[in-house]
Amino acid sequence: MSLNAERSYKMKLRDVENAFKYRRIPYPKRSVELIALLAISCTFFLFMHTNKLNSRLKEMEVKLQPSEFSALGLTGNHISGHDAGGKHDDINTLHGTFQYLKSTGQLWRLNPKFLNNTKFHFRDIIFYNRVPKTGSETLIELMIQLGKKNDFQNERSPFSKPTGIYWSVERQKEEATRILELQEEPAFVYVEHMNYMNIRPFHLPQPIYINMIRDPVERVISWFYYKRTPWNSVKMYKVTGKFGNRTHYTKNFEDCVLTHDPECRYDYGLMFKDDSADHKRQSLFFCGHSPICEPFNTPAAIARAKQNVERDFSVIGSWEDTNVTLTVLEHYIPRFFKGSIELYYEPKTGLAFQKENINHWKPKVSERIKQIMRANFTQEYEFYYFCKQRLYRQYFAINKHLHF
Repeated sequence: MSLNAERSYKMKLRDVENAFKYRRIPYPKRSVELIALLAISCTFFLFMHTNKLNSRLKEMEVKLQPSEFSALGLTGNHISGHDAGGKHDDINTLHGTFQYLKSTGQLWRLNPKFLNNTKFHFRDIIFYNRVPKTGSETLIELMIQLGKKNDFQNERSPFSKPTGIYWSVERQKEEATRILELQEEPAFVYVEHMNYMNIRPFHLPQPIYINMIRDPVERVISWFYYKRTPWNSVKMYKVTGKFGNRTHYTKNFEDCVLTHDPECRYDYGLMFKDDSADHKRQSLFFCGHSPICEPFNTPAAIARAKQNVERDFSVIGSWEDTNVTLTVLEHYIPRFFKGSIELYYEPKTGLAFQKENINHWKPKVSERIKQIMRANFTQEYEFYYFCKQRLYRQYFAINKHLHF
């Protein structure tokens, strides 16, 4: 074969290869339409499922964060009048929550049936894991009087027992079993300073959880001076055999905050695990015994506390809203609290002891110091307002006829 003939043969072979390499196979018109239709269908299918997945993720976020308020625009992030330029008619007030729900059309959809966890209990027993300095003595006395009328038993842990925090799972099971075995009457209330316990894994009867809350800063100030009252000092002496030194009793709260005294430090993430009398945050009593609950003022601890509240607590009240709290207790837990409003305001045999429970040894603390503290209690206020708004929604669900 000549050189030209060989070159010509190679060129033809290259042309054949290119023809196969870049060939275009014609498709019938209907096939093209079918492929386009399939592409559109797949795109629509993916869009619908992505949208559905996004909705499910939102639902999971609400449950885990948790808050049914998130979907309603009601969260503790709506900071109170302290951070709103002194405006007190905000969403964290009874009036503000009412107006918000009314203006968004949500007020009329509130149903007490869906806001009451009492229906999930299996025995007539209340666990009141009381938060210190939230007016628990008032509620305890009220329940003692109601027990005589409504036929239920009251039991509380002794003063000498340390606050129940950071218990192991085994210890929690032992305590829950012990408490349930105390019940002798048809209905029973147990009161103790202890963190919330989830007893479902122990296969024990589900109790009715209740508690009280208070403005976080005001509560801490109250605890600071309560520890220094003569009557508490005498009680502690009977337990420990020791009195505090003179410096302890003369310490001023404002100076304690300004000098960064360890007793008055409220730093983000600070740990108080070894302090059995850690009462710097009330959220701890709702978060539980998990390590996630230990750091001070952290979002993870508050999220856990919210989750426990929504799932298990029937009512979390506040003496800052006395009428609201008594009304909700009476309607949502009638077995125990029927007649509580009448008893509380009874002029002759009413609870006059409330006045005696005031600490006259507590001086007035300046608003400046309170403002300094609030900056370190952001998550604690988040939880506080969360509970208050939940209480208001329970109240409005049974009082939709109200007008402000």
